[in-house]
Amino acid sequence: MVRRSKADRPYGTFFHGDAPEEAPDPARRRLDVRGTLRRLAGRTRNAQLVLVSILGTLAVIGITNALVPAPQRITEREVNDAIKTALASATPKPNVAIAAYQAVKESMVLVKTRSADETAVRARGSGVLLDSGGRILTSLHILRDAAEIKVVFFDGEEWAAVLGDSQAEFDVAVLELGSFGRKPATLASAKDLKVGDQAIVVGSPLGQQNSLTVGVISKLGSTFEPPWPGQRLGGLIQFDATLYPESSGGALVNSKGEVVAIVTGGPSLNGVSGLGFAVPIDAAASAAGAAPF
Repeated sequence: MVRRSKADRPYGTFFHGDAPEEAPDPARRRLDVRGTLRRLAGRTRNAQLVLVSILGTLAVIGITNALVPAPQRITEREVNDAIKTALASATPKPNVAIAAYQAVKESMVLVKTRSADETAVRARGSGVLLDSGGRILTSLHILRDAAEIKVVFFDGEEWAAVLGDSQAEFDVAVLELGSFGRKPATLASAKDLKVGDQAIVVGSPLGQQNSLTVGVISKLGSTFEPPWPGQRLGGLIQFDATLYPESSGGALVNSKGEVVAIVTGGPSLNGVSGLGFAVPIDAAASAAGAAPF
């Protein structure tokens, strides 16, 4: 039998002869593994949180893609239709004054008269065809001392006319003639006009039939002391479209070409004026014995 010396003994133990060495305890080994795992989990906590966030985000994206339908493929025809729509919306709209003029021009006439001491008729102003029966609404003062009255339609046809109803308070008169089948003007109330609205005037300044001038409505309910013999006029529409001699009797129309007033004139009988007045059609037609609408 071999004896061991003290140097051969493990530190802290005593020799017990030839007794076998103790085997490792399995329970203790399991505890060591769990502890190692806990330490590892603590060290990688931040990485775990990042991983969970990434997985959650991927899950949300996947669910969203599953719920949202796939975009439909655009056809060539749809592209062409979209281009046409865009071009149409970008195309400038027709000028309002042009459309209004086209709507009313066939209902306007040039008014000519001759006094007793004149040998021929000459241009005095304009008129608006009220109905297909040949009644024409115009300004009373341009018919003063008339021994003969004629009207000229837009196509150059000329007819003799006679004075019918008149109302000096509004400077309006109705001419009657035997022509039928002509296109009457469309009338509209002036009550909807506002200061700043466009003033579109169609008349025959200086005898130039169916001429157009444009301005704005500058005042409503104005009064006017006319330069011709007659009484003071009130309740007028004031505008700044340019007026010339013979502009009286013309039409003040809205953007649709509807006649809303009859131009009575401006401060001057002989010169150009940048200020004009018109009698609302509501009053003008009624005063002349015609139903306005």
